[in-house]
Amino acid sequence: MVVAKLLSVCVLAPGLAWTAQAGGTLAFRQVAAEAGLNVTHSGGPLQYIAGGAVGDFNNDGWQDIFMLMGPNAPDALFINNGDGTFSDRAAAWGVAAVQRGVGACVGDYNRDGWLDIYVTSHGIDSREPGHHRLYRNNGDGTFSDVAAEAGVQFTSPTLVDGYGAAFGDYDLDGDLDLAVAAWSTGTNVLFRNSGDGSFADVTTTAILADMTRVYGFSPRFVDMDGDRYPELLWVSDFFTSRYLVNNRDGTFRNATREAGVGLESNGMGATVGDFNNDGRFDYYVTSIDVVSGNVLYINQGGHRYTEIGRDAGVSWAGFAWGTFAGDLDHDGLTDLVVTNGVRSGPWMFDATRVYHNDGNLRFTDIAAAVGVTHTGQGRGLANFDYDNDGDQDFVIFSFAEPLELYRNELSGSGTNWLRVFLDTSQRPDLAPNGFGARVSVTAAGQSRHRVIDGGCNYLSQSELSAHFGLGAAEQVEELRVAWPNGKQTVLRHLPANQALTVRAKLDGDLDQDGDVDLTDLAVMLSAFLTCAGDPYYDARADITPDGCVNMDDLTSLLLDFGLTR
Repeated sequence: MVVAKLLSVCVLAPGLAWTAQAGGTLAFRQVAAEAGLNVTHSGGPLQYIAGGAVGDFNNDGWQDIFMLMGPNAPDALFINNGDGTFSDRAAAWGVAAVQRGVGACVGDYNRDGWLDIYVTSHGIDSREPGHHRLYRNNGDGTFSDVAAEAGVQFTSPTLVDGYGAAFGDYDLDGDLDLAVAAWSTGTNVLFRNSGDGSFADVTTTAILADMTRVYGFSPRFVDMDGDRYPELLWVSDFFTSRYLVNNRDGTFRNATREAGVGLESNGMGATVGDFNNDGRFDYYVTSIDVVSGNVLYINQGGHRYTEIGRDAGVSWAGFAWGTFAGDLDHDGLTDLVVTNGVRSGPWMFDATRVYHNDGNLRFTDIAAAVGVTHTGQGRGLANFDYDNDGDQDFVIFSFAEPLELYRNELSGSGTNWLRVFLDTSQRPDLAPNGFGARVSVTAAGQSRHRVIDGGCNYLSQSELSAHFGLGAAEQVEELRVAWPNGKQTVLRHLPANQALTVRAKLDGDLDQDGDVDLTDLAVMLSAFLTCAGDPYYDARADITPDGCVNMDDLTSLLLDFGLTR
């Protein structure tokens, strides 16, 4: 079958492989046992709960896994050994709580260079409010629960609630704020980071819409219109999802109806991706029933969307929960994975779907063909590259069932890639790990776009990187990072098949003393309007760099003036 724009596709045999002309031969293998992840969620009375998150918690370059175990077993923290295996260090690191843990998200909330973990919890011995946890990473192989002192242990002082959560910098002040979705009346919360280790509940002043009847599950901060300020996608039950547009003044307005979204009948999880490579971010929402099915919103610009889930072939997935978007076979198109299941009824053993993007916004479920055999009670879902081989692996958090880790064993030609991490440690005006940054690459004349965000897939969160499949291209012609402060970093002629860290520099710090001050301005002015070869030319002042010190360089310095690393 030939599909316009990309693929000549053939299924070799069920459970073996899927080969695409523009990508490689895709196959997955379930390796949880051999990776040392012999762990089963402990169950409990709330059958829709099982979550976790991935992140590099010890800064060794390998992604780790935090897993909520349910009310009858201590939570697990699997530290990546760098050899394909993991070891549970939860007890030693101080996160082995026995609790009714629900969901988790990660982010460096205090800007100390270490990823912290936020956990929504329904209590310990019995269901009770006020037990959400903020695990501060101490950087020494331990965590401390500081939720109470940070002011984020409650979403309600009286009701037991809290499901998905997400970090994001909605006011672009360089600190990570926190959105916590909840199902009970009046318990969805937006916390603003005060910058001193604490948060303030700004829900009613920042969100200019009634959130009291929103039955929330999965929030996500993403800039959907290219103005640098992230919107809030608040995926919720019973047709109550909200599309909240950032007004750029610290507030949000409800634009759900005019945007043409919120059509999912029982929204659970969500993921964001540019599914047609037009430079605008689309999003996909899962639903746990067959009224609406899952929905795929294609961004038309100007906060307008067209829903194409059924036409695209990604609507039907039974009781759907967690989901992620990623280029699984490196053909340059963004695929989808959805996990499903319910404890009774016709969808009890519903299979996890792997929706291959065939081009022209058409998808094919190839799960069986590529060896993804999971059926049952999938809930949370997270993608990451746990073995650092360049392709996307994923983990499924299931209710009362074993954790499953699917290793991507992509092979063949046309499987080149680039994996990008962002470092903002030198810039206090940018959120840690590049939250909110847009990353674009051009290879073989084609552009692809990603965004770094800590969005909630459904009680779970994926790796904080931008991964690109490059097909047969052996070089990236251009890598462009558009930072939320309006600046850009451009790198050219990069070899494919590498993990790269792009650092946002404090451009105005010409003397490298950690401050942008009058000394730096003096250096700039002494070299102003000179070019290479001129005796007064100073390469430090050529920030752009284009061989001359001009208004572009002066403007860049002035934008940084007064900042301290």
